[in-house]
Amino acid sequence: MQTLHQMPVPGQPVNITTLENFFPGYFALVMATGIVSIGLQLWGYHVPAISLLAANVCFFIILLLILFLRIYRYPQIVWSDLHHPARGVTFLTLVAGTNILGSQLVIILNRADWALYVWITGFVLWALLLYTFFLFNILKEPKPVFEQSISGAWLLIVVSTESVAVLGALIAVHSSYIAFIALCTYMIGGMLYLVLIGLIFYRWLFISMKAELLTPPYWINMGAVAITALAGSRLVMFGRSHPGLEHWTYFVETFTLFFWAFASWWVPLLFLLFFYRHFIARVPLQYDPQYWSMVFPLGMYGVCTFNYAKITGFAFLLPVSHLFVFIGAVTWIIVGIGLIIELVKRVKVNNSAQQVFRNNV
Repeated sequence: MQTLHQMPVPGQPVNITTLENFFPGYFALVMATGIVSIGLQLWGYHVPAISLLAANVCFFIILLLILFLRIYRYPQIVWSDLHHPARGVTFLTLVAGTNILGSQLVIILNRADWALYVWITGFVLWALLLYTFFLFNILKEPKPVFEQSISGAWLLIVVSTESVAVLGALIAVHSSYIAFIALCTYMIGGMLYLVLIGLIFYRWLFISMKAELLTPPYWINMGAVAITALAGSRLVMFGRSHPGLEHWTYFVETFTLFFWAFASWWVPLLFLLFFYRHFIARVPLQYDPQYWSMVFPLGMYGVCTFNYAKITGFAFLLPVSHLFVFIGAVTWIIVGIGLIIELVKRVKVNNSAQQVFRNNV
């Protein structure tokens, strides 16, 4: 049986057939569901938005129970995954998923009081997971092969950091300390994006990239900078409603344009690469949990564009937001159907195996 120590390098499908090798980045499902739900709420689709919030709470609890069970049953494997250069970063989907769920509570239910505790949890998880990952990979010897480690998943470092900023900006009314932390994590995430995207560009341009290697996590190239633009927009909204903070809102608004423009630049390239991978290179389209990492950036671009249009008054951008929220929702449905089909297949395989076992006994 394939264990996580034998999991494929970036660019290959993820096997999740057992608890032992369960994909640690599955909280991307929570991220994707949460951002689609928020996008629908922003455009007035309250019933599907709150339905997805209820579903997301269930997804989060189930995945959390699986994570705890996996830690209990296979602590050494989980520990190995945590500081592995390719798999360790996927644990940060837990941080981003937690904070996006908290953002849903504020935007859909207007429960900033509940979201405060979610933000504290997300901030603590961010600090623990991020510093653990960096510490072990800095000290690790021998160093891993570059192309077998770096992928779009590394930008979850940015996404998790900016998720702290986004939720922090939404609940900053509770404390000026939260506002300060949100501003700092916004800046830290922006700096980390510029560093990491340089490594990814180097990987793409100067090391062989076959179609099979252009996996869904590379959509986080856009998602990471889109959530940075969203964090900036939310900070500007908070700053404008609190006198005395104007001195940094102008600065943040300028940087937000920089990040939103970069996110927009990614969109055509990623769609072209997706078309090339599946319709020219003929890489089969089949369910993979990594596809939730594609749903999230699509929804995030719609949400960040909506908020950016609001702080700038650029109403001509609102149809773009509406379109990408719709695309994100449709993609969520398609990937969700793939997940259901995959689960049904697994149940049938398990039932068949049990029947064979009974017949042999």
